[in-house]
Amino acid sequence: MAIAFEGELNEEQYAAVISQSPTNLILAGAGTGKTRTLTYRVAWLIENGISPENILLLTFTNKAAREMLQRVEALTGLVSNLFYGGTFHHICQRLLRRHLENPNFAILDEDDSLALFNDAIKSVSPDFAKNKNNPNPRLLYEIMSFSRNTMRSVPNIIEEKYSYMADYGGMLKLFMGRYESIKAEQNVMDYDDLLSNFVQLLEEKPDIAEYYNGQFQHVLIDEYQDTNPIQLKMIDLIAKNGQIFAVGDDAQCIYTWRGANIKNIIEFPQKYPRTKVTKVQVNYRSTPEILDFANEIPVSEKVEYTKILKSTKNSFRKPLVVSVLDARQQANFIVKRLIGLRSEGYPLSEIAVLYRAHYQSMELQMELTRSDIPYTITSGVRFFEQVHIKDILAFLRFIINPKDARAFVRILCRFPRVGESTAERILLSLQQLVEITKKDLFSLLEAEEIIKKIPATALEYWWPLARVLCGLYNGSFDFRKDEQKSRQNGDLFAYVQKKQEEKISFENIGEMIFFILEGEYGDYLRRTFANWQPRQDDIEAFTNFCNKFRDISELLQQVTLLQSESNEENLDNKENIRLSTVHQAKGLEFSVVFILSLNENNFPLRRTIEEGDVNEERRLFYVAVTRARREVYLCVSNQAIIDYKKGYFPIALQRSRFIKEIDEGCFETLDFAKKNKPIYSRRWSGRPDSK
Repeated sequence: MAIAFEGELNEEQYAAVISQSPTNLILAGAGTGKTRTLTYRVAWLIENGISPENILLLTFTNKAAREMLQRVEALTGLVSNLFYGGTFHHICQRLLRRHLENPNFAILDEDDSLALFNDAIKSVSPDFAKNKNNPNPRLLYEIMSFSRNTMRSVPNIIEEKYSYMADYGGMLKLFMGRYESIKAEQNVMDYDDLLSNFVQLLEEKPDIAEYYNGQFQHVLIDEYQDTNPIQLKMIDLIAKNGQIFAVGDDAQCIYTWRGANIKNIIEFPQKYPRTKVTKVQVNYRSTPEILDFANEIPVSEKVEYTKILKSTKNSFRKPLVVSVLDARQQANFIVKRLIGLRSEGYPLSEIAVLYRAHYQSMELQMELTRSDIPYTITSGVRFFEQVHIKDILAFLRFIINPKDARAFVRILCRFPRVGESTAERILLSLQQLVEITKKDLFSLLEAEEIIKKIPATALEYWWPLARVLCGLYNGSFDFRKDEQKSRQNGDLFAYVQKKQEEKISFENIGEMIFFILEGEYGDYLRRTFANWQPRQDDIEAFTNFCNKFRDISELLQQVTLLQSESNEENLDNKENIRLSTVHQAKGLEFSVVFILSLNENNFPLRRTIEEGDVNEERRLFYVAVTRARREVYLCVSNQAIIDYKKGYFPIALQRSRFIKEIDEGCFETLDFAKKNKPIYSRRWSGRPDSK
């Protein structure tokens, strides 16, 4: 049965679907039916005599590919396996198997790829991993992967993103060469090979490129703004005649940090002069008020790409800008509003809290746990369960309890070739020496008897760790009790002077954490993780939370309780509020969206401001706002506690420039901070009438 294209599509979608131009760029705004436009384009091509094998549909996720192919099958009646459709990597591996001499190659997953890369390192330099000053193999692997996907040289990437590793470019090149040799010997490919090897095949064998240029008369590409250089190169080789139907949104280009290049979509009409540009702007997701706000966000880097989204929904509330005192009150406001939303009939699964960086959700996670409100995190694990936060907590646990074997094992097992049994044996030796000498454990860390127990491969790691542990022990004290003693003595100045003479160096727990971070642990982060900077941001934000406690035991007790009260019975419950970074929320939609910490240095992040380019941050803000169907709450804090070197003091925060850029008529305001009343947590009843 023929499809009534004009009746089933809106005017803009229909114009895009039936375009006769050989090259098309469809600028589809948020919520405008991008998937519908693509699938109907495939159906229209079929109805106009194009065979399924002459159509190539490229997507970025398996989920998107499945959804589109299922819709095409439902529309056309043709089974989906007749089409060439799937992710870039899926299509590449499918076509590679046609042309390679040995097509039965295995595809390595990430863990296997990293293990093989480690083998390559050991083959080239057996002692490389033993030197604590050398970067972690995973970090080198990620640099190599970024280099291949962006088609940039390793030295160039190191200079731009990892300048502290300038001396390792030559060594990494050797490791990469050996890694390639091992893969060839074993007839395996990693995920990046699928793209790079297919591109290499097309470049080295023009006849194959010409064949596919003839076969794929129509190349349809989803989320074109997210293409990286190697993907763009593949498209160039396989669609030399410009037979491209690219669907994307420059306003939602938010993945340049992993290789995407916004220039690919911005410069598309210049690259393909016969391009027809069609805008799809009718939005089926959000209310007019939300779209009025979103349309005010200056996201387009090219004036002619500006889109004005038009809503098909009924009018509802304007976005609400909420002023709160600080992150704690922000969490209190959200919990209070959640109770209200629940009473209004919203299921928790229809509510999301979005944020720029994971640490910004810390206070909210605690408040939700206290209030027994179930939540799911799609931006990673819960804040206090992150590896780097648990590492810091292990230091603090061991300082106040040297018998805490698990804490000691965690601290030591970060080092190469140190396993749990080795760490446990070292701790046992320390404890035995304490019994013999009657000295404290920390004064014995560098004792000759203990040094003999340290494996030779880990000895150079031991010295800086011992200095950090000794420094923490000698500089820490029970802050609350000492404060009480100082008051009892009456002479605060004399008391502080006495403490200084005793070489007490830490005024609060936050300073202890910075001592850990500025010591060997900071070096460990930088040489181990490609995303070390966000992890360091998490730890720095964690110091503000810690400074609310005047002794370490109270802090650890609070964190443990929060973890144990996480409501295991709710883990598989779909009735959870969603907590997510904006990046992880792209492609999703919710009835209600809260956006956290809309302050300068938080959203946009300080790093992007210092680098002088906040355009991608602005696009992130646009993505966050357009996830909402009915209600948006934009939270702005008036102050933060960041002067961790001198104590627990507030400083004023500025409202994010992203809100200042919006016409005030597009939103309402609520001064929640003005009430200045503590909001106490209540246990979540789960009933719609909860107050």
